[in-house]
Order: sequence, then C-alpha cells, then structure tokens
Amino acid sequence: MECRSSISAAPRWVATMPYLLAHFAKSQLWHASTLLFGFFLTEACGLDARTMGFAMAGSLVLNGVLDGVVGGVSDLDVQRAIRRQAWGAPATCLFFLLFCATPFLDPAYRVAWAMTTLFAFRATYPFIDVPQNAMVALIATGAEERCLLLARRNIGSGLASLAVVVLAAPLLITGRSLTAWIVWAGVVALLVCATAWMVRGPAGRPAGPATPLQEARDTPVAFRTVLVMLAVMMLACAAFRALEPYYAAYAGAGMGLLLWAAVGGMASQPLWVATRRRFGDGSVLVVAAAALTIAVVVLLGPSRGGPVGAAAIGLGFGVGTSGVWLVLWTATMTHAAAGRATRHVGAFTCVSKLAQAAAMLLLGQVLATSPYRTTLADPWSAPSLLMVAALVAIAGSCLGLAAIVRVNRTACDERSATPRPAGRTIPVPD
Repeated sequence: MECRSSISAAPRWVATMPYLLAHFAKSQLWHASTLLFGFFLTEACGLDARTMGFAMAGSLVLNGVLDGVVGGVSDLDVQRAIRRQAWGAPATCLFFLLFCATPFLDPAYRVAWAMTTLFAFRATYPFIDVPQNAMVALIATGAEERCLLLARRNIGSGLASLAVVVLAAPLLITGRSLTAWIVWAGVVALLVCATAWMVRGPAGRPAGPATPLQEARDTPVAFRTVLVMLAVMMLACAAFRALEPYYAAYAGAGMGLLLWAAVGGMASQPLWVATRRRFGDGSVLVVAAAALTIAVVVLLGPSRGGPVGAAAIGLGFGVGTSGVWLVLWTATMTHAAAGRATRHVGAFTCVSKLAQAAAMLLLGQVLATSPYRTTLADPWSAPSLLMVAALVAIAGSCLGLAAIVRVNRTACDERSATPRPAGRTIPVPD
C-alpha cells in the first residue's frame, strides 16, 4: 500500500507525538547497544574480540527468543500494549545503566559484571520493545497512516542515533570522562522511563478506506518474504554498524562515518515517502541499492579515510538502509494490522535479533584473526572487506526483493483486471 499524503500533513499526527517521543528515547538504548556495546566490551572492559562476539551473540539470541515468546503468548490491544511497555521500561533502563557503569569497577570484576548486566538488559528489553513496536498497527487507522507513522518513527530513530553518535560515542571512542559517560546513560534511562509513561492511546479510530485484512491480502510482500529479507539485511547491517566505532577509532575517519550514517537515515525519510507514493516499493528498493553501491565504491577507494569519503559512505549506508527499513516495517505492520499484531512484531524482532547474533559471531571471528587496530586503515583488510561485503549483501537483497515486489504486484493487478465469469441466467417462469 502507498502513502498518499506528506509527512507533515498526516491526520492526527499531533496525537502520536508522545508515542514518537517514547520511540526516540527507546531507540537511544537500541542504537547504543548496536553501535557501542561491542566496542565497549573490547576497548573498555578488556574482552578479547572472539569472546566479545560470543557474548554479544548469546545475549542477542536470548533477546530474540524472548521477543518471539512475548509476541506469541500475548495478543494485546492498544491499552494493554501501552501498559506493558511502560512497566517494562524501568527494568530495562536499570540494567542498561548498570552495564554502562562497568568501567567504574575494579578490572578483576568488570567482565563478570558486564556479562551479567548485558544479559539482564537483553532479557528485559522485549517487554518494552515488542508492545511499543506493535502499537503502530494498533493506533494507525489504515495503510496511509501506518506508513506516515513509520516514517516519523524512522526520523525519531535517526535523531536517537545522532544523539548517541554526538553525545556518547566520542566519550567512549576517545576515552574521555567516565563521569560524563555515566551521566549520559542516566539521562537516557530517565528519558526512556518518563516518555514510556507519557504514551496514551488514540481517542478514536475512524474507519479507513480498506479493511486491514483486505490490505494484508493486497500487499505485494508476503510476511515470510519480509522475514527472509530482514534476516539478510540485519546480518549485514549489524556487522557494518558494530564496525563503525572501530572504523572511527582506527581508520583515520573520526566520527564522520557514524555522524553521516545517522543524518542520512533521518533526512531521507521524506524522500522515501514521496518515492513510495509516486512509484511504489520496488523503486524505493532500487534507489536504496544504488545508494549502497555508491558507498561500496567509496569504501574501496583512496578517499575512504578522509572526511569526504566518510560522508559519502555514511550517507550511502544511512540513506539506503533507511529505505529498506521503511519498506519492511510497512509490510510487517500491514500484516500485523490484520490481526495478532504482537505476534507479527515478535516474529519480526526475533528474526532481527537472531540475525544480529550471527553477525556478532562473524564480527568476533574477523576481529580476532586480524590486528584491527592497525589494519582497518587498509581497504583490503579483513575487517574492511567485511564492511564492503555487508553493503553488497544489502544492495543485492534490495534488488531481489524489488523483483519479487514487481512480479507480485503484476500478478495482483492481473487478478484485479480479470473479469469474473458471468453467472448463468435462470429463466423466471411466468
């Protein structure tokens, strides 16, 4: 289904602001975990790269399994989803804060403390994440409003990523004040809790132009296809994102890559909404693949370590992945709105976390077999080539999904255009 109005003019958007603020706050937890936790374990806690990979992968498997359980055993309405994410926020934030406090401990206790609090954070995160994500399907009134709400969510997520990159990443990567680091973590934790309790349900749900069940039947992307594409994308995306702080620290590019990736993902949302409205999902995926290809070319070139190269790579990655993300989430929410919203969202986030776990295992092995602190400046080193392979995998899967969308859309159009056979005329006796 397509968006038919602009981001700024969507109906009832003001009523969704508390939800968007809560998503912005929660996204800071998530971006910190995907961007910084691996780097934190190796560089601040002294874990070797292979052990870091196993620890991160194990915690993500736990997170993914619990996502599936939380989504599968509950069929929440909007008010119950609001209550569950509000009550889940304090526990999640507590363990996030305790994990971030690891550098304050004696080095002999850091690893055990970090492992315990990391797994506790992953175990509690589904109780805020699954119900809050499912609310898109529960509070939006139709395909148009869901698409626009998702686009605004992506902008909020981009702002959250930008906040993590600007405020937290420099403290960790450059080894600045630990006091500032824990103050940042405390402010984020308080913000997540406060905004989770601010979320309110919609006053009413006016009828949309089509029923959710009809919209789910008409979408050109089956939910199984979404999950396969998601697995490929998140495997590649998580590997790339986890390498970003290492690249910033050791490839000579500074914070540019992280900064421009966040800006690209956030600023491109109006472009993606307009492209979907005019040309459909297939065009979004093709343009996203082109943006990712540009990033690959620059990443392999001589300017990769400079500010211009970092900007091009970051923008290509941010713009490209945000387009794919909008397509996948929109398709998921279309299916979720037809019924069992939390089950669909739980399956989606479960697959996402399991794919990220595989990525962290791969990353740990690559970093363990390469002196990454010196080789990341080389475009042909194993860590650098892993970044290239990640971008190529996402771009290739975009083109594959675009072909599937085109074929399925053509089949749907042909079915719609085929006239039904006329029924037999039964003579009526005089």
